[in-house]
Amino acid sequence: MFGFDILRIGIFSDSWVPNLNGVVISIINEIQSLRTKHDFVVFVPKLKQIKSFKMDGIPIYELKSFPFPAYPGYNIALPTPLLTKALRKEKFDLIHCHSPFSLGYGAILTARVFYNLPLLNTYHTDLVEYSGHLLGGFQAERFTPWFRRFAWIYIRWFYKYSNVVITPSKTLQQALKSNGVKPPVYALPNMISNVFFMNKRNIHEEEKFQNQIRKNSGIKAHHRIILYCGRISYEKKLEVMLRAFKRIEKLFPNAYLLIVGDGPDLKMYSKQAITLKLKNCAFTGFISHTKLPYIYRMGEFMVTPSDTETQGLTVIEAMSQRLPVIGVARGGVLDYIKNGENGLLVPPGDSEAFAQAIKKLLENPEIVSEYSGKAFETAQKCSATGFISLLEKAFHLTMKLHESP
Repeated sequence: MFGFDILRIGIFSDSWVPNLNGVVISIINEIQSLRTKHDFVVFVPKLKQIKSFKMDGIPIYELKSFPFPAYPGYNIALPTPLLTKALRKEKFDLIHCHSPFSLGYGAILTARVFYNLPLLNTYHTDLVEYSGHLLGGFQAERFTPWFRRFAWIYIRWFYKYSNVVITPSKTLQQALKSNGVKPPVYALPNMISNVFFMNKRNIHEEEKFQNQIRKNSGIKAHHRIILYCGRISYEKKLEVMLRAFKRIEKLFPNAYLLIVGDGPDLKMYSKQAITLKLKNCAFTGFISHTKLPYIYRMGEFMVTPSDTETQGLTVIEAMSQRLPVIGVARGGVLDYIKNGENGLLVPPGDSEAFAQAIKKLLENPEIVSEYSGKAFETAQKCSATGFISLLEKAFHLTMKLHESP
């Protein structure tokens, strides 16, 4: 049964296109990588967009939803007759849940109440660290201890219904285990898209795209580009990076900070850059996922000030293009950024330490060159081959444990 059987898998997620965050990308990669071996059916919120996102041959049920005010871009789906009708029509072998909220409840009800199915849960987001952001940063320090306590109570309750829990990093795996999550918990790094490992390059298209970015951003030939790539939202702590770059500009007039991505706080951080009077800094806004390799290859190294990452897919993406990464010594990035080997780690929230790390790499191109090779080796661990094998093992273990008395 657990060899090469074709499984029909129900995917439940509260995150979906057009929000191309780590959760959405990991789901798309899962389906695209395994669709020739298994059948998938997707349940997601219906979001405001010009047209629905389609995947050939993959049924996608979009359920009515409403925005979650505390976290822009995130919607809460409502139980509707469409869900009931779809569950009656589709026959599943396994449920894979990617969310601990509204459609997560739909996954639990489907697996545990209605149909007695194996339930695999992926813990994508560090709810404990994010809990303090529920008020959008308003008096976060005052309320964070209470949010953290409640978050662990909630996590233990929600994930107890799973047969297996997987999470993108060993750091999160240990946190779940040590805080009383009962089902087996395994670390399974999300893969990055195959587009980052393509050997064949369209040099003409790449140069044309890069030249347009340079023109739009005011980047000159003498500029040395430092990249940030990711969601533009308050929990990513971009203010730490901007304050650090203020120091860097005084020391390195040819340094340029290119901030790539979109998010609910793009305007806020753009204004902050103006307030800090940053001269060599630009925000690109949304960039198509297929064009991101072009962006990464423009930079000397990448920086990421977030201290709440469960894995940090953009860290791996940057490393796949041989970019060292400066990150924060907390969370899932600790599995990938090895200080002094493929990048540098700094304390959370420390702009001065961040600036010193940037200064070190700008002053020592030979160190950047040394780190680049190790960065590429690290990224290979998140290619499709290893991911597919480990995820299928998780499917089969989930089914085996479900059938055990």
